[in-house]
Amino acid sequence: MKKLFLLFLMGFAVQISFAQTDVVEFLKGGKADANNLIQAYLEPYAYALGDGLNNGWYNSAATHKLFGFDLAVTVSAIQIPEAARTFDVSKLGLTNITVESGGNIAPTIAGTNVSGPRLQVNDNQGNPISSFSTPNGLGLNLVPVPMAQLGFGLLPHTDVIGRYLPDMKYNNNGDEMKLGFWGIGVKHNFMEWIPMLKKLPFDASVFGSYSEVNAQSSLTNNSSGLGTDNIYVTFANDNNQMIRLKTMSTKYGLVVSKKLGILTVFGGIAQSTSESTVDLIGKYTVNTTVQLGGQNFTIKDDLIDPVALMFKSKKMSMDAGFRLKLAVFSLFGSINKAQYTSYTAGIGLGIR
Repeated sequence: MKKLFLLFLMGFAVQISFAQTDVVEFLKGGKADANNLIQAYLEPYAYALGDGLNNGWYNSAATHKLFGFDLAVTVSAIQIPEAARTFDVSKLGLTNITVESGGNIAPTIAGTNVSGPRLQVNDNQGNPISSFSTPNGLGLNLVPVPMAQLGFGLLPHTDVIGRYLPDMKYNNNGDEMKLGFWGIGVKHNFMEWIPMLKKLPFDASVFGSYSEVNAQSSLTNNSSGLGTDNIYVTFANDNNQMIRLKTMSTKYGLVVSKKLGILTVFGGIAQSTSESTVDLIGKYTVNTTVQLGGQNFTIKDDLIDPVALMFKSKKMSMDAGFRLKLAVFSLFGSINKAQYTSYTAGIGLGIR
């Protein structure tokens, strides 16, 4: 589970988000255009990650007895809608980049695995100096987010739920990746304190959670842009280039459930929020070759920390699901609607 979670998140931050060569290509148009293009390309997976972190926290409104516990492993599959699988390049307000060929519609990271339109980089006078294609989508519009968590009945009618992954490192073809993750949730069955409500034939709890992911990956110095192109990007020779991802998500609301023998049905309504930042850190130099008086000159433009993106989502979320409890084991599944629609399934081991 740890390895699967690590590979997903680091893939989002680096390999899945955008390949190193795509970052280099985007920077040819300058900071502003690069940020606009990458923002539009990554947006679906940023929202999907936020939704995934807010899923799977509960499968019943009932709480454990004091010192009762459960260990659960879940996988959420977030469905990226059709409208989020492409973006319109002409609506991004680009200043140094125009469409050269292939139309205005490009795949997002969740789009089809084909190259997007050919984009043209222009100088300040509007003259073309370079071109590149927007990156392929991954062809994956059902995004999996795996999770493991441990819940304890530490206070009367109150569960405390923890998710934790200590800082882990992973080497990907020379690029060192690092990931840390933690989350905490609290569920309180308020009906147990109110005599009239306590007699009702169902359980109801208030719930709140917070999650945080921090990930980063170094970038290998790559000067593959050198050659006949009039514009190329080089890294500063200091090994300080990296991509950094941080995601924070919160969820708070009401959970209701009804136990029918081995079957429990549950539903919830909550406020779900997420905020993800993706930053390209370090010094990068855009080298542009111009011709003056029959001679070629190279103009260098140093870009420091050129990409800083933020993705925010704040939605009312609703979910409904069921749990089958067989002795100390349980199987559960649910459907959730927040920014996107998602499906969660899991298995648990616990003593209530």
